[in-house]
Amino acid sequence: MSSSTENNRQIFSLGDFLLEVGITLPDAKLAYVTIGTYQPERNNAILLPSWYAGDYQGYEFLIGEDKALNPDKYFLIHTEMFANGESSSPSNTPPPFNGPNFPRITIRDNVTAAYRLLTEKLGVTHLKAVIGFSMGAQQAFQWAVSHPDFVDAIVASCGTARTYPHGVARLESALSAFKADEAFQDGNYSVFPQKGFVVWSQHWMAWMFSQEWYRRELFKPK
Repeated sequence: MSSSTENNRQIFSLGDFLLEVGITLPDAKLAYVTIGTYQPERNNAILLPSWYAGDYQGYEFLIGEDKALNPDKYFLIHTEMFANGESSSPSNTPPPFNGPNFPRITIRDNVTAAYRLLTEKLGVTHLKAVIGFSMGAQQAFQWAVSHPDFVDAIVASCGTARTYPHGVARLESALSAFKADEAFQDGNYSVFPQKGFVVWSQHWMAWMFSQEWYRRELFKPK
């Protein structure tokens, strides 16, 4: 079976979704992709929640007949976090929650939405594992707390159970690059803030790859 998820994205309608901050997000949507078949024994489902700025394609390097996640063996469910991908986000939510008015989202909100997708739409009654990177790892940690009897194991990579001040400083400094671009207009931009995006990308390059990666000049074409 092919590992490709191309053109397989679907949308699960959550309806009016009560967020942890107390705001109801109207007509909320969760984007997801499935690969493989849910076995009658109901013991082969694995959830792969997306990470910060990621989408359903982020885990494709793990998927394949000769890779860690064989779609002939596992039923793989990819979910896209709120506020990035095609799930409810500042860019696709109508007023009054469009753009910078989009409400604050928590990790628990994403776990609650995914749980509803699994149980209400896909008929999944148990997960073999939740596998996540970065904010996907944070979701995996939360699954172990919120639904400990629903999941056998979590595989959390490059993530923390909470966001510490260092992580806040890292993210806020990156976002400041966007905010400094005059085109950003406090989030109400009509023209993409390209200058801010370039600076943000330069900042993020220092975080995404290790000192060893740069020392070995792995950025150079082979």
